[in-house]
Amino acid sequence: MSEAQVQDAGKLDRSGAWQRWLPPVAVAVGCQLWMWLLAAAAGADPFRLSSGLKWDALRYVDIARRGYELYPCGDGPIDFPAPPADAWCGNAGWFPLYPMLIKLIHVTGLGYAASGVLLSQVALGAALSVVWRLLGARFTEPAAQSLLMVVLLPGSVYYQLVFPISLALLCVAGAVLAVRNGSWAWAALSVGVGVAAYPSAAVMCLVVPVAIVLGGRPDPWWIRAAKGLGVAVAGGLGLVVVGWIFFAQTGHWDAYQLIQRNYGNGVHNPFTTAAQIVAGGEAGALAWSLLAMLIFIGPALVVAVRRGMARGFDAELILLIGLMVGLVLVPLVAGPRVSAYRSYALAAPAVVLLTTIPERLRLLMLVGLAGVGSLLTFVFFQGRLI
Repeated sequence: MSEAQVQDAGKLDRSGAWQRWLPPVAVAVGCQLWMWLLAAAAGADPFRLSSGLKWDALRYVDIARRGYELYPCGDGPIDFPAPPADAWCGNAGWFPLYPMLIKLIHVTGLGYAASGVLLSQVALGAALSVVWRLLGARFTEPAAQSLLMVVLLPGSVYYQLVFPISLALLCVAGAVLAVRNGSWAWAALSVGVGVAAYPSAAVMCLVVPVAIVLGGRPDPWWIRAAKGLGVAVAGGLGLVVVGWIFFAQTGHWDAYQLIQRNYGNGVHNPFTTAAQIVAGGEAGALAWSLLAMLIFIGPALVVAVRRGMARGFDAELILLIGLMVGLVLVPLVAGPRVSAYRSYALAAPAVVLLTTIPERLRLLMLVGLAGVGSLLTFVFFQGRLI
């Protein structure tokens, strides 16, 4: 190889490295700058950690600091409006992995809130890198626009704050990449960790095994079934570990459900919930985020179905369809008081389906999602978005 060829190869390698890493970093930085701007517009100090320590963020910090507690509401502080007579109070209504990792980072001397922000920032950067790899890690306008869409989805404000959404997104994106690469072991790890991070990620316990079994060709059916079962077992073990942690600290396996019941969360008719969100007192942020989510998944589902009809439904395609449908339905089943927009943010890997749609449609989607995402961020820093 001549000296000129060696130099050209070096340039290509450097160009490839920049294309692999620069876009996710640029999107993460841009997302942070935009969040600071909207926080300032909402009257909050964008550079104070306390500005983002609202609602569940305070719970995660409290769990990291003191662990779980559960008690009858009559025996301690009541932190729910008008709880029923047999209600339980405490901080056991939130999953354990995220506060455990905050506590681990805190050992370095960093404050609990700062540890949570650092964890979320790192997880977001890693999640964007995985999604960028799913998009091909080559800088094209469709790929860049699709990556940008990740941080504009409803609930994206929680990515960089003290919430486990970016950690759960990393696990969901990791599961999609693992399924694409045929690595059931990495898929199992992603599912097991994801369900311990955030309840809505438990949808992977169903959709990932189904995708492997139905779309994992050319493996024989019994190998696909074994791989799918292994992933399902990993997800189940994650939930068992979550239950064991609750039991070890509160004496109740069902501590999470006991707390969530105070919010009216449980099993509901999703159509009734959707009607309540649109027409009832829950209209506003929930209604706008549901509309934005439908705008996002509508074209993606069309692309997925058309691609599947033309080429066959492979495991990745089945998984993306299952994630989009599941992450919309699960909050609707849980009830109208669930902060559904957080779950919607986990459907971000479906952006890989949007690189082939008409550019004008993709730009219109970007504008619509940016409007709703900015609105949710603004009202969050005003203290009006839970």
